[in-house]
Amino acid sequence: MQQRCEVCENFRPEGDLKPGRVLEAVKFGARIVLLCRAHAGIARSSGVSSFEELRELYTEQHGARSYVPRRARIAATPSKSKPRSPGRRIGDGA
Repeated sequence: MQQRCEVCENFRPEGDLKPGRVLEAVKFGARIVLLCRAHAGIARSSGVSSFEELRELYTEQHGARSYVPRRARIAATPSKSKPRSPGRRIGDGA
């Protein structure tokens, strides 16, 4: 399944999925948001610098909901530290 811009996906869930659309992973504080070129450009030109500002920028016109979900769809940079424990089963890593 092809990934979509987080704003586009929530604004038009049923359509406008163009093959080969270029997406940008834009970091706002600790949160990485996947945006199409258009929505990333609008955020840049609007001077958005935090995740809260991005959610406010892409809020419904007559509502309180944002088209940017609170939960991340893509993981932040993977941790390079060791796992907390080797596991609970005998066969798990030692």
